[in-house]
Amino acid sequence: MNEKNILKKSEEVVSREIEGETILLPLYKSSKDMNYIYTLNKTAAAAWRLIDGKKTLHQIKEELVKEYDVDEEKAVKQLSQLVKDLRSIKAVK
Repeated sequence: MNEKNILKKSEEVVSREIEGETILLPLYKSSKDMNYIYTLNKTAAAAWRLIDGKKTLHQIKEELVKEYDVDEEKAVKQLSQLVKDLRSIKAVK
């Protein structure tokens, strides 16, 4: 993970918070193409909120480390996996 990267949320995905759960829904041209709804856990949802097209991954990691009192190595590993997952569903650019 290049911590200097800045991610931007894709216009191809909408997110909603419903009863404390953050849900990502990819937008498709027709309902027959809609196969997935993604639910983020608490830390992934926090990272999703921090992705604003301005903060670097380093800044996001630092905020998560402070908020969740987790060591940097674990934060980097989890954030790297989240970024990979978000890219695979085209939720971030």
